[in-house]
Amino acid sequence: MQVSTIMLIAIVARSLVFAYAAVVPAVQVPARPEPVPVQAQAPAPDGRDPTPSADGNGSKFVPFPMTAQFETADSWIADGKRYRLYGLQACLRGTSVTIAPGVKRDCGELNLIMAQAIVRDSKPVCTTIRELDASNLLVVCQTTTGKTRYDLATFMIAQGWGFAAVSSTGQLVVPGYRLAEQGAREAREGLWAYSDLPHPVSILIGQGQQQSSKDVVGKQ
Repeated sequence: MQVSTIMLIAIVARSLVFAYAAVVPAVQVPARPEPVPVQAQAPAPDGRDPTPSADGNGSKFVPFPMTAQFETADSWIADGKRYRLYGLQACLRGTSVTIAPGVKRDCGELNLIMAQAIVRDSKPVCTTIRELDASNLLVVCQTTTGKTRYDLATFMIAQGWGFAAVSSTGQLVVPGYRLAEQGAREAREGLWAYSDLPHPVSILIGQGQQQSSKDVVGKQ
C-alpha cells in the first residue's frame, strides 16, 4: 500500500509542530496509567493482512473517539472499553531515547504524544475486528484522502512512530507491516532518528524468553 505523498507531508508537518512544542520544553502527557497486561495478538491466517477492504464490505467504520484517553501509542480507553490498534506495537514506557546530547526522554511517552497528534490531524475511522472479551477489542483504523482510504497502522509505522507487532510465538501479526518498518528504519524516520532506540519487539521477545526459562526451571 502506498501512502499519498501529499497526505504524508501535510499530516506529518502538522504533527511535528505539535510534537516539537510538547516535547522540547518538557514532556506533557496524561498521568501514567496502571500497568496493562500485554494482550498477545494472533497472526493473520495464512499470513494475509486482516485489514478490511477499502470499501468497508461487512465492516462498520466509525469516527475515532476524540475524547479517548490514550494509554500507549497503540491503545486507548473510550466508553469504558480498551481498544488496541491491530498489528501495531508502540515503543515501551520506561525505556528511553537520547533526543539531544545529555537529554533523554521516555520513548513510550514520545510515541504517545505523536500518536495523539497523528490521530488528531488525520481524523481516522475505525472498526472492530476482534473482541478479546467484553472490555478489550482489537481494531483497525483508516484515514481518507479523496476517495482512497489508507491504513493508519501502516502510516504510523512508515513514519517511524510504530513498529510491526509480533505474536507471543514471534510471528508477525501483519507481515506487510515489516516492509513499512524497514523503510522507516532506512530513512531514519520518527523514532528511528535516535541511535539508541530501544526496539520494543526485541525487548518483549527477550522478556518472553526469560519468562519461559524461569517456567522451565520452576518445573524441574
